[in-house]
Amino acid sequence: MKFLKYVLFTVLGIVALVLIAALFAPKEFASEREVVIDKPQKQVFDYIKFVKNQDNFGIWQLSDPEAEMTEEGTDGTVGFKYSWDGKKVGKGSQTITGISTNEKLETELDFGFGTPANSYFITEKINENQTKVKWGISGTTPYPWNLMSLFFDLGDDFEGGLKNLKEILETQETLVDDKSILINHYQETIDKLQKSVSGLSKEQLHFKPSAESWSISQCLEHIIITEKMIFGMIQENMEKPINPDEREKIKFSDEEIFAMAADRTEKYKAPEILVTRGKYDDAETALNDLNTQREELYSFIEATPIEALRNRVNASPSGFNDAYQSLLFIAGHTARHLLQIEEIKINDDFPK
Repeated sequence: MKFLKYVLFTVLGIVALVLIAALFAPKEFASEREVVIDKPQKQVFDYIKFVKNQDNFGIWQLSDPEAEMTEEGTDGTVGFKYSWDGKKVGKGSQTITGISTNEKLETELDFGFGTPANSYFITEKINENQTKVKWGISGTTPYPWNLMSLFFDLGDDFEGGLKNLKEILETQETLVDDKSILINHYQETIDKLQKSVSGLSKEQLHFKPSAESWSISQCLEHIIITEKMIFGMIQENMEKPINPDEREKIKFSDEEIFAMAADRTEKYKAPEILVTRGKYDDAETALNDLNTQREELYSFIEATPIEALRNRVNASPSGFNDAYQSLLFIAGHTARHLLQIEEIKINDDFPK
């Protein structure tokens, strides 16, 4: 009898210690891992936004291949729910709660007990062919199960899953998305332009290194009116019949078109219609005007099939090019005058 009492008190003591320890253990938990994948951001995101693809790379999912899976809704869209019931993984579900295109996938993970956790994938562009992927989770665990967080970390599973994801994606053929390339060029140039001119004073905006030189204000105005003019010409060209037979006259690649537009090793005199006086006294107004103007341009790009752009060829000062290349030239033209702005800013007499 004494022995049984001893065992009982020992068990009760252990249980009490566990319950006391759980009082001091954190109820919140979070874990995150990351990996760099040698593929474009869009290609990576277009794979991970489908929850069912986790069956191919997730360590937890791969641990129970016999689990019964059911789905509700359309994968890759908000509201899609993927449920499981297995001997190893138990019962639960994952529901897509948010999608930021090419940037973030948010899901709710319900493990069948406690408050559902929040899981996410974040993709960050490193360059055109490299993407950083972060996979993480956060949530709360009810007392006394919160004690398990001291001994259980999903980080190892995320790390293994990301390694599998990297192997899967890097064995795929790299997909070239002309629209994404185009939009990326536009976004990069507007970001760099904003960084370059934001906060400049009126005096700095109107400074000219010489009487013949342009000011930053003139460069900004020139970028805006030139984009408007070229875009108008592109829209007019789109009203004409397609002429794919003319494509054989195109001598330059997309990369060469952008590079030529951005190159400042040779200086060219702008047509009189595009020579500006420099109407902007503050950079923010110029940037707002450019962003507003580009919204129409972005909408046009999104709504127009690539084939429609590629099959409209016209003559230009650089030779024959298609409508897509004309759009690419706009971004290259902005990059060109970004260099000019930086040249102005490093002038010894530039106002401080």
